[in-house]
Amino acid sequence: MKKVNYIISYLLVVCFLISVLTLSSTLTLHTSATYNFNFNDGVAFKKAPAPVEPNKISSELTKYLISPSKEKFQIYEVNGRYKDPIFNKKEQEVMKRVKTIFSIELFASVLSAVVFFALYRYLYSNGFKEALGNRMKFALYITSGCVIARIIAISIKTFRVSLYANMIVIKLDKPSILIPIFGDPFFKSYIMFSTIIAVVLIGITIYFNKKFVKPVRIFS
Repeated sequence: MKKVNYIISYLLVVCFLISVLTLSSTLTLHTSATYNFNFNDGVAFKKAPAPVEPNKISSELTKYLISPSKEKFQIYEVNGRYKDPIFNKKEQEVMKRVKTIFSIELFASVLSAVVFFALYRYLYSNGFKEALGNRMKFALYITSGCVIARIIAISIKTFRVSLYANMIVIKLDKPSILIPIFGDPFFKSYIMFSTIIAVVLIGITIYFNKKFVKPVRIFS
C-alpha cells in the first residue's frame, strides 16, 4: 500500500506540472485580450496592414478557437454590398491545424487538472498530509522552474521557428495576415499572459495547500 501511495504522490507532481503549464497556455491562447494586447501596440500589422479592424480579428479568432464547429476560419472585409474573404485556403488549413493543437492542449489541461484533484483528495482523505505537503512543495519548485524554462525557450526565435515547422508544417506565403497574428511579436504577449496565469495558479495552490496540510496544534 505504501508503494502505491508513493507512486500516486509522484503522479500528483506530474499532473500538477502539466495542468499549470497547459492551463496557463490554453487560457492565454483562447482569450481575446491576448490578441488585442498584441495588436494594440501597432507593431503586429506594420508590415502587413489588416483589411479589417484588429479587434474584429481577435474576436472572430477566439470564437473560432473555442467553437466546436468544423467550419473553416474566415473573416470578411465589407466592400459596399460585397463581402471579400481575407484568408486563402492555405491560411485556412493552417488555422485548422492550429485549432486542433489548441484543442488537444485544452483537453490535456482539463484532464490533468481533474486527475490532480482526484489524487490530491485521495492522499488527503487517507491522512497522508505530511507526504502531501512534501510532494506539493517539490511540485511547486519544479513547476516554477518549468515556467521559467518556457519563458526562455519561447524567447528564442530558433525554437519558435522549429516549433511551427514541426507542428504546423505548412509554409505561409508572404504577405499573410496570419503572420502578424501569430508571428513576432506575438510571443511577447503569450509569455506575459501565460506567465501571469501560471503565477496566479501557483499562488492559489500554495495558499490552499498550506491551509489543508497545516499540522493541527494542540496548544495555540
